[in-house]
Amino acid sequence: MSTDFLEQHARQLQREAQQTAERSAATPDDFWLNAAADNQRQAAREALRALELEYARESGELLDMRFSGPRANGSISLDAFLKIAEPLNKAWKAAAFRLRHGVVEGRIGQGIGATLNLKLAGIAQGSTHILLTGNGSEDLSGESLFRETLTQTFRLLSSNNDDFYDAVDAMGGRAAHYVGEALKAIDAAGLAAQFTWQNRGALNCWNGSTDEVLRIRALLAGVSDSKTYEETISGSVAGIFDNGRLDIRTEVGKVRIRFPLDMIPVVQRFQIAAHADIRVQTTRFSDPISRRDVVTYQMLPTEK
Repeated sequence: MSTDFLEQHARQLQREAQQTAERSAATPDDFWLNAAADNQRQAAREALRALELEYARESGELLDMRFSGPRANGSISLDAFLKIAEPLNKAWKAAAFRLRHGVVEGRIGQGIGATLNLKLAGIAQGSTHILLTGNGSEDLSGESLFRETLTQTFRLLSSNNDDFYDAVDAMGGRAAHYVGEALKAIDAAGLAAQFTWQNRGALNCWNGSTDEVLRIRALLAGVSDSKTYEETISGSVAGIFDNGRLDIRTEVGKVRIRFPLDMIPVVQRFQIAAHADIRVQTTRFSDPISRRDVVTYQMLPTEK
């Protein structure tokens, strides 16, 4: 339903609830009128809540999660839900930290959680349908950390063998590990999952069937075998992209480096074709399917 319809519907119910409440106040001994006033107030609140959720959906702030399976006939055990939700929450915080600051070291502070502002927004049509909201507002650079975090989450879940390691690099190894823990919990609970999220008019959807959950888990299992080290990449600047990528042309070819949101001002000072020495964290993955190494680069803060 459109927000225009929901707005009109909510206003109409609020007017009717107000009128009935005034009549009820004038005749406090009328049981049925008092009951009608209570029911109309509840209906008005529910309509307003539906409007708020639709606003959140249209602004890219609503994540819809559905779970299904033999053990989820309209309900899901609390233990199973917590085992799924807790690692997902940790994954989103770790991914958001990496997207903003780069390399994740040590404990993630409360600031990231406050920025994302993840909330349980509703349980619809049984406890297997769960709605989450977050803070989709943009920062001074025009980026929304919540939307970027969900973008990379759907990218990881929907990735194939060719772009999987780049998707892991975008979220970071810690976040990828937590995603794996959530998928493990979904599998252990005998569930399939469907995540949907509307962002700027485009609908992102991940259909996590049993086979799909096992596929992503198998890919994530190989991430723990990666090797990480620091080095300096030297060459000429070949390209700067608004998706957080920087291309450097070196003696051995073009190298693509990922940079966090915090380093946008630094990267903006680079000039095309100019020489640059960039300190990076290099991660080397061994792909068991293609039997080749996949290398990714993450730009490090200039003070390191």
